Amino acid sequence: MSINTNFAGKRILITGGGNGLGRALVKKFHEGNALVFTVDRDEEALKKLKIEFPNVTYAVVDLSDWEATRKTVESFGPMDHLVNNAGVLIPETFLEITKDSLEKQMNVNYISMVNVSQAVVKGMIQSKTGGSIVNLSSISNKLSFERVGAYSATKAAVTMLTKSMALELGVHNIRVNCVCPGPMDTEMMAGAKFSQATLDSVLGRAVFRRLIEPSEAVDLICFLLSSLAGMITGSAVVIDGGYSTT
Repeated sequence: MSINTNFAGKRILITGGGNGLGRALVKKFHEGNALVFTVDRDEEALKKLKIEFPNVTYAVVDLSDWEATRKTVESFGPMDHLVNNAGVLIPETFLEITKDSLEKQMNVNYISMVNVSQAVVKGMIQSKTGGSIVNLSSISNKLSFERVGAYSATKAAVTMLTKSMALELGVHNIRVNCVCPGPMDTEMMAGAKFSQATLDSVLGRAVFRRLIEPSEAVDLICFLLSSLAGMITGSAVVIDGGYSTT
């Protein structure tokens, strides 16, 4: 069941909108008559997205490229809402972590979030209309899992960045929250190629022992972006099927 929120006519930027949760977000807002903008490095995925959702404005950009990303986001103009969704997961044991994989995950998962948010927030402040932002963190921001140490570190950084943004931007009527999902049924999760034993171990600790559907996270994000969450800011909201109860 979807919550009743109205984003018609609102300008919304979603990073990583080509696949997975990002694509589900684009679909939701497009169907709600929002003005949707998205960036992704996967050009083919974006072309398919445009065919299905013709009113979406997209740009192909590598979010690890600071200057290109900043220029692209600024070219879109002011936004009412931002979802920092783009992410990279490279499963490695601690001793397998390389400088390249560490930098890639940090650049996309955290540094690009700072870059994109700065560009969007400056527009929100100039327009004097306020706005709301949701950053994608993870339950691994506090809970440890095998082979995701570097990824988890970036998500812990996202959670603290969210709190700092909320504290500083509230004076401009800008709310900032993050969502902390458990394992989700997305291309990124499938591409990580975790063993069935690992998945069984992780899901076995949850109350509801299945992967989260992207649509379930979409509803939570919509709520946090909307006026229904007008007094919620600086929060790290968990959606994990009860995993963190154990």
